Amino acid sequence: MLDSLRSLATVVTSALPCAADLGSLSAPEEAEAARVLGGIRSAVGSSIALLAADIDRKSARELGTDGLAQKNGFTDGAGFLQDLVGIERGEAARLIRVGGMLETAAEAEPDASLGADDAPDAPPEPPQTIEYLAAVAGAWDAPIAVALKHGWLTASQADGLRQGLRVPRPGFEPAWRGATLDLIRDCWTGRWSPEGLARAAKRMRASLDTHTAAQEAQQRYAQRSFRRFIRHSGMVHYDIDLDPESDARFYGPVKQLLSPRFGGPRFTAEDDIAAAKTLEDDPRSNEQLAADTVIDLIQRAVTTDTGDLFKTHEPHVTIAVTTTELRKARAAQDVLSKHHAGDHTSCPGPAFGLTCDGPDQGIAFLDGRDEAITATDALRMICDRGYTPLFFDETGQTIDLGKDQRYFTRTQRRAITKRDGGCMYPGCDRPPEDSEYHHINPWALHPSHRKSEVRDGILLCRRHHKLIHDFVAHVERQRGDYWLHWPGKPPQQLHTKSGVQALIRAERART
Repeated sequence: MLDSLRSLATVVTSALPCAADLGSLSAPEEAEAARVLGGIRSAVGSSIALLAADIDRKSARELGTDGLAQKNGFTDGAGFLQDLVGIERGEAARLIRVGGMLETAAEAEPDASLGADDAPDAPPEPPQTIEYLAAVAGAWDAPIAVALKHGWLTASQADGLRQGLRVPRPGFEPAWRGATLDLIRDCWTGRWSPEGLARAAKRMRASLDTHTAAQEAQQRYAQRSFRRFIRHSGMVHYDIDLDPESDARFYGPVKQLLSPRFGGPRFTAEDDIAAAKTLEDDPRSNEQLAADTVIDLIQRAVTTDTGDLFKTHEPHVTIAVTTTELRKARAAQDVLSKHHAGDHTSCPGPAFGLTCDGPDQGIAFLDGRDEAITATDALRMICDRGYTPLFFDETGQTIDLGKDQRYFTRTQRRAITKRDGGCMYPGCDRPPEDSEYHHINPWALHPSHRKSEVRDGILLCRRHHKLIHDFVAHVERQRGDYWLHWPGKPPQQLHTKSGVQALIRAERART
């Protein structure tokens, strides 16, 4: 086999195009060349990943000095692989994980060894359907492995999906498997980037196991810290770790004041346009502006009402929660007093044979964050100034707030923001603050239906908003889903980045 690999390396190296060859290609040819080379890279990467998993297994810690990596002067398989292939350690660890998934696929889907006539016969390529993956035997993540094996997911997508979902608690495997199939389907209907898929999986994990998600939210809050150091130069350095709620309080006002400079949405009011222009022309760097803004906010907090500083755009944070999670929070408030007093008869832990961690408090999501907060914290925050609650029904839509006007109202914009969670364009990961509100039914083309309704608006970043208009593409709503129709291409489903939408899907799956 080694001789074959060396011969293959010689052939591939000699066949690879040089810069001059690539420069002579037309634009369509360049795109095709990239696809072909990407396929070669994927095939080679799969073989390296299988080797990586085997090297890691032969370098297990329990083997001691008899381990493969240890015999070559390395502490583990990842370090040995890093040296062999010349890659970063994080990439070596990813290859080991991908190799493990490919091994799982071989176990879940063994190849046929002999044909009907007792002659070697390659098995037929299975259909790329969710039904086929659902029928695959094995653990909850076996469909990911099989999809990776057949090239239905890239290695980065499969790893992002697996890492985002993580290993479920006992009893949650069926829900995890269902979520895995849903997310794979989303990959096929839309163009998920590996990063976007990992974030979607993270939101889905929190929505499927809300009790664990609430515990993790409390752990993040317990890890908050604020430290101050004076450097030798005389500069003062601050080291801050904040949980999502604290970050919304701290950075939310700064982000709003500097939004035009940081690439936020365009303004329509003349005063806002002038203020944005002044900020864009400011000679200070973004880091200097951020530092000065924080100091100004602290100074004005003790001398000025926030209304004088923010005018008509007072900072706010939107909290999205479903009615199901809200009911959990209200029920938890009754149980928490008993729990803290040592009465655990109403807590869920003992019923599962687990150490009692208190009642299920439900979860909610803040603007632009994948990490959940507890719904009981959401109830508390709603009472404070600067927080706006949004409640979602079982279809994933907010209450219809249609108005007979061209622009979406502030309440409508908040609803769309929490429903979409950022730019909806396939593969884009721009957050809500960098996005604009697009009417899927253009105002000028529908004189008989001139309403700005939440269901007919989606979030798009400035670049993709302009692209859709420039190329005369359009977005169509089918029930609660949105599809992008690009001229000359098949429709692509647009996927939300919102945690609350993952929560709604999980609630549907449970019912």
